[in-house]
Amino acid sequence: MANIRTSTRPNNIGTPRVDFQQPNFDNLVFDKGYDVILYEAVRCPCNTGREGAQVDCNNCLGTGWVFVNPLKTKAIITSINKDTKYKYWAAELSGTVAVTVRDSERLSIMDKIVLEDMTSLYGELRDMRTYDDGTRFIFTTYPISEVESVFLFDSTSDPLIHINKELYSVSEDNPYVLKFSSSVLLKNTFNGVVSIKYKHKVQYNVTDLPHDIRYSTYLDSNGREKVLPLPIQAVAVKTENINGDSVLYTGAGIIDNSYL
Repeated sequence: MANIRTSTRPNNIGTPRVDFQQPNFDNLVFDKGYDVILYEAVRCPCNTGREGAQVDCNNCLGTGWVFVNPLKTKAIITSINKDTKYKYWAAELSGTVAVTVRDSERLSIMDKIVLEDMTSLYGELRDMRTYDDGTRFIFTTYPISEVESVFLFDSTSDPLIHINKELYSVSEDNPYVLKFSSSVLLKNTFNGVVSIKYKHKVQYNVTDLPHDIRYSTYLDSNGREKVLPLPIQAVAVKTENINGDSVLYTGAGIIDNSYL
């Protein structure tokens, strides 16, 4: 192994310096940040790399990702797509935000960020599925907070079929599941697709880490130079924009693999 040489430090005698104060940054995040829950993203080892994730895996539900160790904390979140008049813009930036957290709360690619007090409306098309006992249900991209509307398709010349609230319910075991009553009669023309619009907590997944490492230096009381970690920044995208209208990356696995 080759010897590593050390660069000569420039003479800074008499040069004024200004040091950052870490508590000021941490307090800023907590004073101005949103209440969030951070989930660590872990690749599910059911994915061998040859055939992809196993669809019957109860850890990742075939998504290839497991989300563990939820941590309630604060994060500053700002829209990257706030002003598009004089800036580069593309459809891929829709729902993209910058997330700043304290250095002690490190983020990695695909980590999940859930805003505790913020809800959003989302409409999507889901395939009707059936349990072994005959109960019909759909599996949504986000955990459902409140259902706004549910429609079925009849024909191109007839109105959509609106399903009354009394005929469906959110599963008590899994908020990603909407169950349908047996009283819902499906016509022969039913195409297997359900249109649902519902409220959910705002949720993002980390897609980039432009400031994964951010630090400065300061002089301690003995005049020694120390490393000062600073808040880190990530770029995150709304979950539904990561893989179209797929349920990938929701982290709705049946088995809880958290270890902290």
